[in-house]
Amino acid sequence: MFKQIKKNNQWISLKAARRNRDAYKQLFELISTREVPGLSRLLSNAQKEGWSASKTVAKAELAIDGKYHPKNFTELDKDLAILIYELGGGAALHALNKAPIMLPSRHTIADIRCQHNLRITVGDVNISDILENIEILFGDVDPGDCGRVCITLSQDEIAGDGRLCYLDETDEIGGLCEHAMTKLKTFKMGEDLTSVEAAVKAIRAGDIHVGKEFSVAAFSRHAPTDYGAKPVLLMPTCKKGSTQSSAEILQKLIHAWKLSPFGEAKHGPLKSIASDGDGRRRAALYLICMHRQVGRDDPLYEFLSDLAGLNLYTGVDGLTMDFDYKHLFKRLCTLLCSKEGMLVNGVVINKALLGQWLEKLTGYDWSDESIHALLNPKDPQDVPRAVKLLCLIADLRPLDSTEFTPAEKNTHRAISLLGEMFDALVEPFINPALSLSEQITSLIKFAHIGCALFIKHEADFVSNQLYGDL
Repeated sequence: MFKQIKKNNQWISLKAARRNRDAYKQLFELISTREVPGLSRLLSNAQKEGWSASKTVAKAELAIDGKYHPKNFTELDKDLAILIYELGGGAALHALNKAPIMLPSRHTIADIRCQHNLRITVGDVNISDILENIEILFGDVDPGDCGRVCITLSQDEIAGDGRLCYLDETDEIGGLCEHAMTKLKTFKMGEDLTSVEAAVKAIRAGDIHVGKEFSVAAFSRHAPTDYGAKPVLLMPTCKKGSTQSSAEILQKLIHAWKLSPFGEAKHGPLKSIASDGDGRRRAALYLICMHRQVGRDDPLYEFLSDLAGLNLYTGVDGLTMDFDYKHLFKRLCTLLCSKEGMLVNGVVINKALLGQWLEKLTGYDWSDESIHALLNPKDPQDVPRAVKLLCLIADLRPLDSTEFTPAEKNTHRAISLLGEMFDALVEPFINPALSLSEQITSLIKFAHIGCALFIKHEADFVSNQLYGDL
Protein backbone atom coordinates (compact mmCIF):
# COMPACT_ATOMS: atom_id res chain seq x y z
CA MET A 1 0.00 0.00 0.00
CA PHE A 2 2.80 2.41 0.93
CA LYS A 3 4.64 1.70 -2.33
CA GLN A 4 1.48 2.40 -4.34
CA ILE A 5 0.96 5.75 -2.62
CA LYS A 6 4.61 6.68 -3.24
CA LYS A 7 4.28 5.69 -6.88
CA ASN A 8 1.13 7.80 -7.27
CA ASN A 9 2.84 10.82 -5.67
CA GLN A 10 5.76 10.46 -8.04
CA TRP A 11 3.36 10.24 -10.99
CA ILE A 12 1.54 13.38 -9.83
CA SER A 13 4.87 15.22 -9.39
CA LEU A 14 5.98 14.14 -12.85
CA LYS A 15 2.74 15.39 -14.40
CA ALA A 16 3.16 18.73 -12.61
CA ALA A 17 6.77 18.99 -13.77
CA ARG A 18 5.71 18.31 -17.36
CA ARG A 19 3.01 20.97 -17.14
CA ASN A 20 5.57 23.45 -15.78
CA ARG A 21 8.00 22.47 -18.50
CA ASP A 22 5.37 23.03 -21.18
CA ALA A 23 4.39 26.35 -19.58
CA TYR A 24 8.00 27.57 -19.44
CA LYS A 25 8.54 26.42 -23.01
CA GLN A 26 5.43 28.36 -24.04
CA LEU A 27 6.68 31.44 -22.12
CA PHE A 28 10.12 31.25 -23.70
CA GLU A 29 8.64 30.85 -27.18
CA LEU A 30 6.29 33.80 -26.57
CA ILE A 31 8.95 36.25 -25.39
CA SER A 32 11.40 35.13 -28.08
CA THR A 33 8.99 35.54 -30.99
CA ARG A 34 6.73 38.41 -29.86
CA GLU A 35 7.39 41.94 -28.62
CA VAL A 36 6.04 41.96 -25.07
CA PRO A 37 5.52 45.55 -23.85
CA GLY A 38 7.23 46.26 -20.54
CA LEU A 39 8.74 42.77 -20.44
CA SER A 40 11.36 43.50 -17.77
CA ARG A 41 8.74 45.02 -15.46
CA LEU A 42 6.34 42.14 -16.16
CA LEU A 43 8.99 39.56 -15.16
CA SER A 44 9.83 41.64 -12.10
CA ASN A 45 6.18 41.49 -11.04
CA ALA A 46 6.13 37.74 -11.69
CA GLN A 47 9.09 37.17 -9.41
CA LYS A 48 7.83 39.54 -6.72
CA GLU A 49 4.28 38.12 -6.60
CA GLY A 50 5.23 34.48 -7.17
CA TRP A 51 3.33 33.91 -10.43
CA SER A 52 3.37 30.52 -12.00
CA ALA A 53 4.71 30.09 -15.54
CA SER A 54 1.15 29.74 -16.84
CA LYS A 55 0.04 32.99 -15.18
CA THR A 56 3.13 34.78 -16.51
CA VAL A 57 2.23 33.60 -20.04
CA ALA A 58 -1.33 34.85 -19.57
CA LYS A 59 -0.09 38.25 -18.35
CA ALA A 60 2.34 38.50 -21.27
CA GLU A 61 -0.47 37.80 -23.73
CA LEU A 62 -2.61 40.48 -22.06
CA ALA A 63 0.30 42.91 -22.33
CA ILE A 64 0.64 42.15 -26.07
CA ASP A 65 -3.08 42.83 -26.49
CA GLY A 66 -2.74 46.12 -24.60
CA LYS A 67 -4.86 44.93 -21.68
CA TYR A 68 -2.10 44.77 -19.07
CA HIS A 69 0.35 47.58 -18.33
CA PRO A 70 3.03 46.82 -15.72
CA LYS A 71 3.53 50.06 -13.77
CA ASN A 72 6.48 49.24 -11.53
CA PHE A 73 8.75 51.79 -13.24
CA THR A 74 12.33 52.11 -12.08
CA GLU A 75 14.04 55.45 -11.42
CA LEU A 76 15.89 54.98 -14.71
CA ASP A 77 12.57 54.56 -16.56
CA LYS A 78 11.24 57.76 -15.04
CA ASP A 79 14.42 59.74 -15.68
CA LEU A 80 14.52 58.53 -19.28
CA ALA A 81 10.86 59.47 -19.80
CA ILE A 82 11.48 62.97 -18.43
CA LEU A 83 14.49 63.38 -20.71
CA ILE A 84 12.54 62.20 -23.77
CA TYR A 85 9.70 64.56 -22.89
CA GLU A 86 12.06 67.53 -22.51
CA LEU A 87 13.93 66.83 -25.75
CA GLY A 88 11.21 65.41 -27.97
CA GLY A 89 7.98 66.65 -26.44
CA GLY A 90 4.72 64.87 -25.71
CA ALA A 91 4.50 63.16 -29.12
CA ALA A 92 7.88 61.43 -28.69
CA LEU A 93 7.04 60.27 -25.17
CA HIS A 94 3.59 59.01 -26.29
CA ALA A 95 5.23 56.97 -29.08
CA LEU A 96 7.69 55.36 -26.65
CA ASN A 97 4.89 54.75 -24.15
CA LYS A 98 3.07 52.70 -26.80
CA ALA A 99 6.26 50.99 -28.00
CA PRO A 100 7.54 47.70 -26.48
CA ILE A 101 9.84 49.68 -24.18
CA MET A 102 6.67 51.20 -22.67
CA LEU A 103 8.16 54.22 -20.94
CA PRO A 104 6.01 56.02 -18.34
CA SER A 105 3.37 58.33 -19.80
CA ARG A 106 3.32 62.10 -19.43
CA HIS A 107 0.70 61.81 -16.67
CA THR A 108 2.88 59.34 -14.75
CA ILE A 109 5.88 61.68 -14.67
CA ALA A 110 3.82 64.82 -14.01
CA ASP A 111 4.20 64.61 -10.22
CA ILE A 112 7.94 63.95 -10.24
CA ARG A 113 8.95 66.26 -13.08
CA CYS A 114 10.20 69.60 -11.83
CA GLN A 115 8.76 72.45 -13.86
CA HIS A 116 9.97 75.92 -12.97
CA ASN A 117 8.22 79.07 -14.13
CA LEU A 118 11.32 81.16 -14.76
CA ARG A 119 11.15 84.84 -15.56
CA ILE A 120 11.97 85.57 -19.22
CA THR A 121 13.75 88.85 -19.81
CA VAL A 122 11.75 91.39 -21.78
CA GLY A 123 13.73 94.43 -22.92
CA ASP A 124 16.55 95.41 -20.59
CA VAL A 125 17.98 92.84 -18.17
CA ASN A 126 16.61 93.43 -14.69
CA ILE A 127 18.42 92.20 -11.61
CA SER A 128 15.02 91.52 -10.05
CA ASP A 129 14.30 88.87 -12.71
CA ILE A 130 17.66 87.21 -12.08
CA LEU A 131 17.12 87.29 -8.30
CA GLU A 132 13.74 85.60 -8.67
CA ASN A 133 15.18 82.88 -10.91
CA ILE A 134 18.04 82.28 -8.46
CA GLU A 135 15.51 81.81 -5.66
CA ILE A 136 13.41 79.43 -7.78
CA LEU A 137 16.33 77.21 -8.78
CA PHE A 138 18.67 77.45 -5.78
CA GLY A 139 16.29 78.10 -2.90
CA ASP A 140 15.53 74.42 -2.27
CA VAL A 141 19.03 73.12 -3.07
CA ASP A 142 20.70 71.72 0.04
CA PRO A 143 24.39 72.71 0.23
CA GLY A 144 25.04 69.36 1.89
CA ASP A 145 28.07 68.39 3.96
CA CYS A 146 30.47 70.28 1.68
CA GLY A 147 28.73 73.59 2.51
CA ARG A 148 29.67 76.62 0.44
CA VAL A 149 31.62 75.80 -2.74
CA CYS A 150 33.05 77.62 -5.75
CA ILE A 151 30.54 78.69 -8.42
CA THR A 152 30.92 79.07 -12.20
CA LEU A 153 28.79 81.38 -14.33
CA SER A 154 28.30 80.15 -17.91
CA GLN A 155 26.71 81.96 -20.84
CA ASP A 156 25.87 80.77 -24.32
CA GLU A 157 23.07 80.90 -26.90
CA ILE A 158 20.48 78.27 -27.76
CA ALA A 159 18.16 78.14 -30.76
CA GLY A 160 14.63 79.51 -30.37
CA ASP A 161 11.40 79.35 -32.36
CA GLY A 162 11.79 82.91 -33.63
CA ARG A 163 8.29 84.05 -32.72
CA LEU A 164 6.55 86.35 -30.29
CA CYS A 165 4.48 85.20 -27.33
CA TYR A 166 2.28 86.68 -24.62
CA LEU A 167 3.53 86.54 -21.03
CA ASP A 168 0.32 86.54 -19.02
CA GLU A 169 2.04 86.95 -15.64
CA THR A 170 3.43 90.36 -16.58
CA ASP A 171 1.04 91.26 -19.46
CA GLU A 172 4.02 91.73 -21.80
CA ILE A 173 5.07 90.84 -25.33
CA GLY A 174 7.90 88.28 -25.17
CA GLY A 175 10.36 87.27 -27.87
CA LEU A 176 11.70 90.66 -29.02
CA CYS A 177 15.46 91.18 -29.17
CA GLU A 178 17.39 93.21 -26.61
CA HIS A 179 17.32 96.34 -28.80
CA ALA A 180 13.55 96.61 -28.66
CA MET A 181 13.65 98.78 -25.54
CA THR A 182 15.31 101.60 -27.52
CA LYS A 183 12.47 101.72 -30.08
CA LEU A 184 9.34 100.81 -28.14
CA LYS A 185 7.79 102.85 -25.36
CA THR A 186 6.39 99.81 -23.58
CA PHE A 187 6.13 96.05 -23.84
CA LYS A 188 2.83 95.96 -21.95
CA MET A 189 -0.17 94.76 -23.92
CA GLY A 190 -2.63 96.99 -22.11
CA GLU A 191 -6.26 97.12 -23.10
CA ASP A 192 -5.85 97.63 -26.88
CA LEU A 193 -3.54 96.70 -29.76
CA THR A 194 -1.39 99.83 -29.68
CA SER A 195 1.71 98.02 -28.37
CA VAL A 196 1.28 95.16 -30.83
CA GLU A 197 0.95 97.53 -33.77
CA ALA A 198 4.03 99.50 -32.69
CA ALA A 199 6.07 96.27 -32.36
CA VAL A 200 4.95 94.99 -35.78
CA LYS A 201 5.79 98.34 -37.41
CA ALA A 202 9.28 98.39 -35.86
CA ILE A 203 9.96 94.78 -36.88
CA ARG A 204 8.93 95.40 -40.49
CA ALA A 205 11.07 98.53 -40.59
CA GLY A 206 14.06 96.50 -39.38
CA ASP A 207 14.55 98.66 -36.28
CA ILE A 208 14.09 95.69 -33.94
CA HIS A 209 14.07 91.95 -34.44
CA VAL A 210 12.33 88.82 -33.28
CA GLY A 211 14.92 86.90 -31.28
CA LYS A 212 16.06 83.85 -33.25
CA GLU A 213 18.09 82.63 -30.28
CA PHE A 214 18.02 82.83 -26.51
CA SER A 215 21.01 84.03 -24.54
CA VAL A 216 21.15 81.77 -21.49
CA ALA A 217 23.23 82.39 -18.38
CA ALA A 218 23.51 79.69 -15.72
CA PHE A 219 25.24 79.14 -12.39
CA SER A 220 26.90 75.80 -11.56
CA ARG A 221 28.00 74.49 -8.16
CA HIS A 222 31.37 72.68 -7.94
CA ALA A 223 29.91 70.08 -5.59
CA PRO A 224 29.23 66.31 -5.60
CA THR A 225 25.47 66.95 -5.78
CA ASP A 226 23.28 69.43 -7.67
CA TYR A 227 26.24 70.42 -9.82
CA GLY A 228 24.25 70.87 -13.05
CA ALA A 229 24.02 74.30 -14.66
CA LYS A 230 20.84 76.09 -13.57
CA PRO A 231 19.68 78.90 -15.92
CA VAL A 232 18.89 82.23 -14.27
CA LEU A 233 18.74 84.44 -17.39
CA LEU A 234 16.66 83.71 -20.51
CA MET A 235 16.84 86.57 -22.99
CA PRO A 236 15.78 86.61 -26.67
CA THR A 237 18.63 87.95 -28.78
CA CYS A 238 19.55 88.79 -32.37
CA LYS A 239 23.27 88.59 -31.45
CA LYS A 240 23.90 92.20 -32.47
CA GLY A 241 24.77 93.51 -29.04
CA SER A 242 27.95 95.38 -28.13
CA THR A 243 30.87 94.58 -25.86
CA GLN A 244 29.58 97.17 -23.41
CA SER A 245 26.10 95.60 -23.26
CA SER A 246 27.63 92.14 -22.78
CA ALA A 247 29.77 93.45 -19.90
CA GLU A 248 26.74 95.10 -18.29
CA ILE A 249 24.76 91.86 -18.43
CA LEU A 250 27.62 89.92 -16.85
CA GLN A 251 27.97 92.57 -14.11
CA LYS A 252 24.27 92.29 -13.32
CA LEU A 253 24.56 88.51 -13.04
CA ILE A 254 27.58 88.86 -10.74
CA HIS A 255 25.82 91.39 -8.50
CA ALA A 256 22.61 89.31 -8.41
CA TRP A 257 24.53 86.27 -7.15
CA LYS A 258 26.16 88.40 -4.44
CA LEU A 259 22.87 90.01 -3.39
CA SER A 260 20.65 86.94 -3.33
CA PRO A 261 20.34 85.12 0.04
CA PHE A 262 20.09 81.94 -2.07
CA GLY A 263 23.29 82.77 -3.97
CA GLU A 264 26.72 83.45 -2.51
CA ALA A 265 25.51 83.53 1.10
CA LYS A 266 24.11 80.00 0.84
CA HIS A 267 26.14 78.23 -1.85
CA GLY A 268 29.48 80.04 -2.14
CA PRO A 269 31.33 82.73 -4.12
CA LEU A 270 31.50 83.09 -7.89
CA LYS A 271 35.03 82.19 -9.04
CA SER A 272 34.92 81.88 -12.83
CA ILE A 273 32.91 82.93 -15.88
CA ALA A 274 32.79 80.52 -18.82
CA SER A 275 31.94 81.31 -22.43
CA ASP A 276 31.99 79.73 -25.88
CA GLY A 277 34.24 82.26 -27.61
CA ASP A 278 31.65 84.82 -28.74
CA GLY A 279 33.61 87.92 -29.85
CA ARG A 280 31.67 90.52 -27.88
CA ARG A 281 31.52 88.38 -24.77
CA ARG A 282 35.26 87.66 -24.99
CA ALA A 283 36.03 91.36 -24.89
CA ALA A 284 33.58 91.79 -22.01
CA LEU A 285 35.31 89.03 -20.08
CA TYR A 286 38.66 90.75 -20.50
CA LEU A 287 37.12 93.94 -19.10
CA ILE A 288 35.74 92.12 -16.06
CA CYS A 289 38.32 89.40 -15.38
CA MET A 290 41.59 91.23 -16.18
CA HIS A 291 41.00 93.96 -13.65
CA ARG A 292 43.73 93.47 -11.02
CA GLN A 293 46.89 91.41 -10.55
CA VAL A 294 47.22 88.89 -7.74
CA GLY A 295 49.34 90.64 -5.09
CA ARG A 296 51.32 89.55 -2.06
CA ASP A 297 48.31 90.01 0.22
CA ASP A 298 46.27 87.57 -1.88
CA PRO A 299 46.00 84.02 -0.44
CA LEU A 300 46.72 82.61 -3.93
CA TYR A 301 50.00 84.50 -4.30
CA GLU A 302 52.18 81.97 -2.48
CA PHE A 303 50.93 79.18 -4.76
CA LEU A 304 51.06 81.04 -8.09
CA SER A 305 53.87 83.62 -7.85
CA ASP A 306 56.63 81.15 -8.79
CA LEU A 307 54.87 79.95 -11.96
CA ALA A 308 56.71 81.95 -14.60
CA GLY A 309 54.54 83.12 -17.47
CA LEU A 310 51.21 82.52 -15.71
CA ASN A 311 48.64 85.26 -16.17
CA LEU A 312 48.07 86.60 -12.64
CA TYR A 313 45.36 89.10 -13.61
CA THR A 314 41.88 88.44 -12.24
CA GLY A 315 38.67 90.28 -11.62
CA VAL A 316 37.31 91.44 -8.30
CA ASP A 317 37.51 88.70 -5.62
CA GLY A 318 39.78 86.56 -7.81
CA LEU A 319 37.23 86.13 -10.62
CA THR A 320 38.73 84.41 -13.67
CA MET A 321 37.51 83.72 -17.19
CA ASP A 322 37.26 80.37 -18.91
CA PHE A 323 36.46 79.19 -22.44
CA ASP A 324 34.78 75.86 -23.03
CA TYR A 325 37.43 73.37 -24.17
CA LYS A 326 35.02 71.58 -26.52
CA HIS A 327 34.49 74.80 -28.47
CA LEU A 328 38.26 75.26 -28.64
CA PHE A 329 38.77 71.73 -30.01
CA LYS A 330 36.15 72.38 -32.69
CA ARG A 331 37.72 75.71 -33.66
CA LEU A 332 41.17 74.11 -33.97
CA CYS A 333 39.77 71.42 -36.25
CA THR A 334 37.90 73.99 -38.34
CA LEU A 335 41.22 75.76 -38.86
CA LEU A 336 43.06 72.53 -39.73
CA CYS A 337 40.33 71.55 -42.20
CA SER A 338 40.61 74.85 -44.06
CA LYS A 339 42.86 75.80 -46.95
CA GLU A 340 44.80 78.28 -44.81
CA GLY A 341 45.58 75.76 -42.06
CA MET A 342 48.24 76.37 -39.40
CA LEU A 343 51.82 77.48 -40.11
CA VAL A 344 54.39 75.49 -38.11
CA ASN A 345 58.10 76.08 -38.78
CA GLY A 346 57.54 76.99 -42.41
CA VAL A 347 55.06 74.16 -43.11
CA VAL A 348 51.39 74.94 -43.75
CA ILE A 349 49.46 72.11 -42.12
CA ASN A 350 46.03 72.10 -43.71
CA LYS A 351 43.39 69.73 -45.01
CA ALA A 352 45.30 68.74 -48.15
CA LEU A 353 48.51 67.96 -46.28
CA LEU A 354 46.78 66.03 -43.52
CA GLY A 355 44.91 63.95 -46.09
CA GLN A 356 48.25 62.73 -47.45
CA TRP A 357 49.88 62.06 -44.09
CA LEU A 358 46.95 60.34 -42.38
CA GLU A 359 47.19 57.64 -45.08
CA LYS A 360 50.62 56.77 -43.68
CA LEU A 361 49.19 55.68 -40.32
CA THR A 362 49.72 51.95 -39.87
CA GLY A 363 47.34 49.72 -37.99
CA TYR A 364 44.40 52.09 -38.32
CA ASP A 365 41.13 50.89 -39.85
CA TRP A 366 39.63 53.53 -42.13
CA SER A 367 36.66 51.36 -43.13
CA ASP A 368 34.27 52.96 -40.61
CA GLU A 369 35.21 56.53 -41.46
CA SER A 370 37.20 57.73 -44.43
CA ILE A 371 39.91 60.38 -44.26
CA HIS A 372 37.77 62.55 -46.52
CA ALA A 373 34.84 62.37 -44.08
CA LEU A 374 37.14 63.19 -41.17
CA LEU A 375 38.52 66.30 -42.87
CA ASN A 376 35.21 67.35 -44.47
CA PRO A 377 32.67 66.97 -41.64
CA LYS A 378 28.97 67.30 -42.29
CA ASP A 379 28.53 68.66 -38.77
CA PRO A 380 31.23 71.15 -37.68
CA GLN A 381 29.83 70.87 -34.11
CA ASP A 382 30.83 67.21 -33.87
CA VAL A 383 33.12 67.21 -30.79
CA PRO A 384 34.11 63.49 -30.87
CA ARG A 385 35.26 63.93 -34.49
CA ALA A 386 37.32 66.98 -33.49
CA VAL A 387 38.99 65.09 -30.64
CA LYS A 388 39.63 62.13 -32.95
CA LEU A 389 41.37 64.33 -35.55
CA LEU A 390 43.60 66.00 -32.94
CA CYS A 391 44.57 62.60 -31.52
CA LEU A 392 45.32 61.18 -34.98
CA ILE A 393 47.69 64.07 -35.68
CA ALA A 394 49.45 63.18 -32.43
CA ASP A 395 49.64 59.55 -33.62
CA LEU A 396 51.72 60.65 -36.63
CA ARG A 397 54.73 61.37 -34.38
CA PRO A 398 56.21 57.84 -34.19
CA LEU A 399 56.15 57.23 -37.97
CA ASP A 400 59.38 55.70 -39.25
CA SER A 401 61.13 58.51 -41.17
CA THR A 402 64.16 56.56 -42.42
CA GLU A 403 62.74 56.30 -45.94
CA PHE A 404 61.45 59.89 -46.04
CA THR A 405 62.91 62.48 -48.41
CA PRO A 406 64.45 65.60 -46.85
CA ALA A 407 61.27 67.54 -47.62
CA GLU A 408 59.11 64.83 -46.04
CA LYS A 409 61.35 64.76 -42.96
CA ASN A 410 60.94 68.53 -42.58
CA THR A 411 57.16 68.19 -42.89
CA HIS A 412 57.10 65.28 -40.44
CA ARG A 413 59.04 67.28 -37.86
CA ALA A 414 56.50 70.12 -38.13
CA ILE A 415 53.52 67.73 -37.86
CA SER A 416 55.18 65.95 -34.92
CA LEU A 417 55.64 69.25 -33.08
CA LEU A 418 51.99 70.13 -33.68
CA GLY A 419 50.98 66.60 -32.60
CA GLU A 420 53.02 66.98 -29.42
CA MET A 421 51.14 70.21 -28.67
CA PHE A 422 47.73 68.66 -29.40
CA ASP A 423 48.52 65.62 -27.25
CA ALA A 424 49.43 67.89 -24.32
CA LEU A 425 46.20 69.85 -24.82
CA VAL A 426 43.71 66.99 -25.29
CA GLU A 427 45.06 64.32 -22.93
CA PRO A 428 44.03 66.04 -19.65
CA PHE A 429 40.41 66.16 -20.89
CA ILE A 430 40.08 62.58 -22.17
CA ASN A 431 42.30 60.55 -19.83
CA PRO A 432 40.62 60.15 -16.41
CA ALA A 433 43.66 58.29 -15.08
CA LEU A 434 45.77 61.46 -14.95
CA SER A 435 46.26 63.10 -11.57
CA LEU A 436 45.65 66.82 -11.11
CA SER A 437 49.43 67.45 -11.16
CA GLU A 438 49.79 65.48 -14.40
CA GLN A 439 46.91 67.40 -15.97
CA ILE A 440 48.45 70.77 -15.07
CA THR A 441 51.91 69.65 -16.23
CA SER A 442 50.46 68.59 -19.58
CA LEU A 443 48.60 71.88 -20.04
CA ILE A 444 51.74 73.86 -19.12
CA LYS A 445 53.61 71.91 -21.80
CA PHE A 446 50.91 72.82 -24.31
CA ALA A 447 51.03 76.47 -23.25
CA HIS A 448 54.80 76.71 -23.80
CA ILE A 449 54.75 75.03 -27.23
CA GLY A 450 51.78 77.14 -28.29
CA CYS A 451 53.42 80.31 -27.02
CA ALA A 452 56.65 79.63 -28.93
CA LEU A 453 54.80 78.92 -32.18
CA PHE A 454 52.55 81.98 -31.79
CA ILE A 455 55.54 84.26 -31.11
CA LYS A 456 57.22 82.89 -34.24
CA HIS A 457 54.28 82.85 -36.66
CA GLU A 458 51.64 85.08 -34.98
CA ALA A 459 48.26 84.92 -36.75
CA ASP A 460 49.59 82.50 -39.39
CA PHE A 461 49.72 79.90 -36.61
CA VAL A 462 46.29 80.61 -35.08
CA SER A 463 44.19 83.76 -34.84
CA ASN A 464 44.74 86.18 -31.96
CA GLN A 465 41.29 85.38 -30.57
CA LEU A 466 41.78 81.60 -30.64
CA TYR A 467 45.23 81.86 -29.09
CA GLY A 468 43.87 84.10 -26.34
CA ASP A 469 41.08 81.67 -25.56
CA LEU A 470 43.46 78.72 -25.54
